[in-house]
Amino acid sequence: MMTRSLKIILVLGLATSTSFSQETQPNNLLLNHIIPKPLLVSAASGRFELKTTTPLYYSKDALVPTGVFTALLKNSTGINFKTVPLNGEKPGILFIVSDTLNSLGEEGYKLKIGTQSIHVYAKTGAGIFNATQTLRQLLPVDIESKKSNGKINWRIPCGEITDKPRYSWRGYMQDVSRTFYGVDVMKKYMNVMALYKLNVLHLHLTDDQGWRIEIKKYPKLTSQKTTVFDASSKQPAERSGFYTQDQIRDLVKYAAARNITIIPEIDVPGHSWPTVLVYPELGVNQNSKPDYIFPFLDSWSHWGNQFTPNTLDPTNEKVYEFLDDVFTELAQLFPAAYIHFGGDEVRHILWEKEPHVQQFMKEKSLKNTNELQSYFVSRISTIIKEKGKKPIGWNDILSDAKNLTKETAIMSWLGDEAIADAAKNGFYVVATPTDPFYFDITQADRNDGTMSDLAYGNINSLEKIYNYEPETGLSAEEGKFILGVQANQWTAITQELKDMNVQNFPRLLALAEVGWIPKGERNLDNFEARLIINRNRLNALKIDYYKPGGYITGKWEPAQLSSDYQNIEWDVTKKTYASGRITTGFYYTGGANFMEIKKVELLESGKVVAQDEHIGTADKFRGTHKKKSFLYHLQLNNYNPKAKYTLRISAKGINGTDSRGNFTYNLNPFDRLNVVEPK
Repeated sequence: MMTRSLKIILVLGLATSTSFSQETQPNNLLLNHIIPKPLLVSAASGRFELKTTTPLYYSKDALVPTGVFTALLKNSTGINFKTVPLNGEKPGILFIVSDTLNSLGEEGYKLKIGTQSIHVYAKTGAGIFNATQTLRQLLPVDIESKKSNGKINWRIPCGEITDKPRYSWRGYMQDVSRTFYGVDVMKKYMNVMALYKLNVLHLHLTDDQGWRIEIKKYPKLTSQKTTVFDASSKQPAERSGFYTQDQIRDLVKYAAARNITIIPEIDVPGHSWPTVLVYPELGVNQNSKPDYIFPFLDSWSHWGNQFTPNTLDPTNEKVYEFLDDVFTELAQLFPAAYIHFGGDEVRHILWEKEPHVQQFMKEKSLKNTNELQSYFVSRISTIIKEKGKKPIGWNDILSDAKNLTKETAIMSWLGDEAIADAAKNGFYVVATPTDPFYFDITQADRNDGTMSDLAYGNINSLEKIYNYEPETGLSAEEGKFILGVQANQWTAITQELKDMNVQNFPRLLALAEVGWIPKGERNLDNFEARLIINRNRLNALKIDYYKPGGYITGKWEPAQLSSDYQNIEWDVTKKTYASGRITTGFYYTGGANFMEIKKVELLESGKVVAQDEHIGTADKFRGTHKKKSFLYHLQLNNYNPKAKYTLRISAKGINGTDSRGNFTYNLNPFDRLNVVEPK
């Protein structure tokens, strides 16, 4: 029997041998590296060549996706391709919307690639768009570059592809509350999502760390107090901010043109610190300390835990009037069918302590705070439905499932049991379990220096993600309640864009395939082979991605330590490639003793250009509830490509020198959209 490792070697060997032919356009359509893998592919002889004179024809509902595709082509080739309405059979690329293709659903498509023409068929514009992304992946990776080599042959092998997705919800959640990301970042993310046919962008717009969307009726929600991190936290300016309504409209339009629906989330009644700061009459108590927003990791020093000491008051009619107004504006801004209202991690103990809440529960015959939360959820669900939208919340709201309206969809993050609980109770559900779809969680090693949440017990590897089955334990009838799958990126620790990219890629590609390929037909070896070319696409798109070893730059050994402070140096020239912010960490991995550091310096050709001086301990701690003293932060303002860069630390062993560990060095460029770490 062939072992899995041998299979991988053979498959990757095939991929390596074909990767060069992919760059020169292989003759066989079966040698494609498309992700997610198409449903059916058949090959024919010959190749279609995209020329400067190639016209693109579109039927009425194909105009928008055709326009996005031609803009991509122009960006890379420099050619302004002729696009004209479809009128009869002509050589070129023909985008045809036909209501006769019902078997392919709303997003399926069919490609017929001949030597003179490419026929693209779909029932809807969404299907046409997905077909353009398949064509995009069939073209050389240079299609992703702003300026390509003029000698490239833009050829596609002939044959047919018939394709459609398994699920209608193939999502990615971006937490823009704990760390804000501007319009430019979100547009770049949507471009990459579109490439891999992910079609839902869930924006977590509010949390304890900030309110990130303009609400006209409540201008205080976007005051400095609720959108800008307090100066004491020393956060870079771009991590604060909010979207204006005009920016939201722009993002929604941009998303729609790429077959992406943006789902807004206003997280209530917990995680509402910004709201109760500026509208204290909506809080369940009078706690408002500190009187500002701050990063997630500072929560323990302020509150003693990660949760806010105040929530919205579920007994206060003004709360429902406020949320009615907020959801009214959201419904006008977002055409999506769903509005997400959160509902997670509500500290019921805060309600139990308030006499007026207990009295309200008695009057309403509510036996416990779970029933009170269901009362709140029912009220909010009704408000959202009155706006012509469908409500959706985290699976915490299922604690009193018998009193929860079936019209409320569930986003299940607490594991397979929560997904099954929702489906078996007749609720539509999006599978987004912490294990394996939380992409802020480390993916291989807790000592690899990636900026990931290490407090969880699981490690979400690419293999685990790819092999995850969202309908585990469900009957065929129960499986019909699964809307789809979604990955979540919580930005408490993963704040820099480069770090976020490393956490998301290539794991998002695995998620895309989970949401697309029919049940039981995934093949990890084949997927890993197709990843080879797709890593080249990520390179061209200026997207950093995870590589085994993470940010490990070197190691320390007992021989380098003594009982007194002494300097240890590493050459980091190869890891220093641009002006930017640098995080360097010291991860203890073994030995009888820990290491203590008091100062870290960056030297440019022997001269100190940045330093961080604080007492840090390289020990076993990997949680989130106290300061990670083993991390040091530097800033390089004027990178010199001709210089030698050295990292120097002053360190000693604690009660001995038997200590060893990983040293990490991670530079995040200031030009975060266009500069990536050299491969």
